[in-house]
Amino acid sequence: EGDAVVSDALNHASIIDGIRLSKARRFRYANGDLDELEQRLREAREGGAGLVLVATDGVFSMDGSFAPLAAMRALCDRHGALLMVDDCHATGFVGFQGRGTPARAGVRADIVTGTFGKALGGALGGFVAGPRPVVDLLRQRARPY
Repeated sequence: EGDAVVSDALNHASIIDGIRLSKARRFRYANGDLDELEQRLREAREGGAGLVLVATDGVFSMDGSFAPLAAMRALCDRHGALLMVDDCHATGFVGFQGRGTPARAGVRADIVTGTFGKALGGALGGFVAGPRPVVDLLRQRARPY
């Protein structure tokens, strides 16, 4: 509850649902607007947030545009925030060897989510890749797991 998530306005509904379930404070910024993203990062920090997470789709499903991940990574580093990329619409076919939008942008995301139900053969389920404590916490506490 003392943390904050800064979310792109066009993020998929599943990200928005996850933010609500987390009970963290939510800050929204206009799609791809890096100036507004930086303003929201400042607001989160000034508001006393402990952990700050920037959440974005790697590819926005409605128009196929890519998140500006290189610039977002730089802003996250500058403001001490984590970067989470939902790569459900990119895993398997975007980026070097299908490694997704962070690979396409040449950056590291702290947390990457994806699905096995699209380019990876139509299987059920998905994944979260990130630091072990994050994955362990999700296994234990994420209700929609």
